[in-house]
Amino acid sequence: MIFIPTDHLKAGMVLAMDIDIGIGKLPLLTKEQVLTPGFIQRIRDLNIAGVYIESKQFEDVAFKETISRKLKQEALTNIKKIFENFSRKTLVSDASLKTISNLASSLVENILSNNEVVVNLSDLKGHDDYTYSHSLSVAILSIMIGNRLGFGRRLLTDLAAAALLHDLGKMKIDVRILNKQDKLTDEEFEALKEHPDIACDHLRKSKIFSMSVLEGVGSHHERYDGSGYPKALVADGIPLFGRILAVADVYDAITSNRSYRKAWFANEAIEYMMANAEIHFDFDILKAFLKSVAVYPVGTFVTLSNGQTALIIKNQPGNTLRPVIRIVGEDGSCTEDIDLMSDFNYISITITGRCCDSHFFDLGTGSSEPEGN
Repeated sequence: MIFIPTDHLKAGMVLAMDIDIGIGKLPLLTKEQVLTPGFIQRIRDLNIAGVYIESKQFEDVAFKETISRKLKQEALTNIKKIFENFSRKTLVSDASLKTISNLASSLVENILSNNEVVVNLSDLKGHDDYTYSHSLSVAILSIMIGNRLGFGRRLLTDLAAAALLHDLGKMKIDVRILNKQDKLTDEEFEALKEHPDIACDHLRKSKIFSMSVLEGVGSHHERYDGSGYPKALVADGIPLFGRILAVADVYDAITSNRSYRKAWFANEAIEYMMANAEIHFDFDILKAFLKSVAVYPVGTFVTLSNGQTALIIKNQPGNTLRPVIRIVGEDGSCTEDIDLMSDFNYISITITGRCCDSHFFDLGTGSSEPEGN
């Protein structure tokens, strides 16, 4: 399979994965569906960055889901239920919060039992339920980071719970502030800054979660240089969970489509975050993060510093900037697989970015244009 940006989709291409659009909804399109002009327009209207397409030429390239589809739907359903209840009521029941604790444990077990060493969150992106898919994505990223840092299961479960609940307080913020596309006024920003404390105050009453969970929820908007909120904490004065959640939160936010801007590609987001090491983010946590997230997901076409084009076929444990690639010739033929971690001939060759030359995007995907929409 290969990943095709939405702008390069063509009628006749065949989907390699379902396209999910929301909690409890049927997929927009399903695996093996042949794309038509009408389907392509629907994908574009939803601001979906790209989709996985079948390719005979790359049929051995496989994308593995980060977590099981069943657990994904269970997680999103429970997150939505708790957040919506909190938006309507003063309190969320202890039973509901225990559900989150159990969900955190299930996520940890699912991820630790997964043989994948890096995570690609593209299969988790919702298109009309950002708040809930964001909470789930932040939890998965945080678990991956914590695992890299050597956390045991109990600590990972607490970290996952903090991530799942980190934006709970936003349910008490005026929706007009949350959805505003223009810059917030000083008064609006002050109101928004209350959401970590709102969540902590509520969770503290339940007495279900540890102090580490509360600290993570309360400090996920703190910045390493002290310019964050709500307490303007600095460096190691920011709780460890808060420093981890800050990295996961920002990464998922800027790689997600929003009504006011398009999602950044993973490599663009990582460049931004590295530029803000020890300004916004703890550098040691950023290094653990870099070993956990796929900079260039499997199935992505990239350009190399020597001018060649290649397809990502495997990400490496510990160094996602040096994956295994398949060189693609100018005529679309595949020449050889290269391990950028160990091939001496490519030791000085780097990936310079994604390839958006449409010449490569119709390889083995079919050329007929079906009727209908």
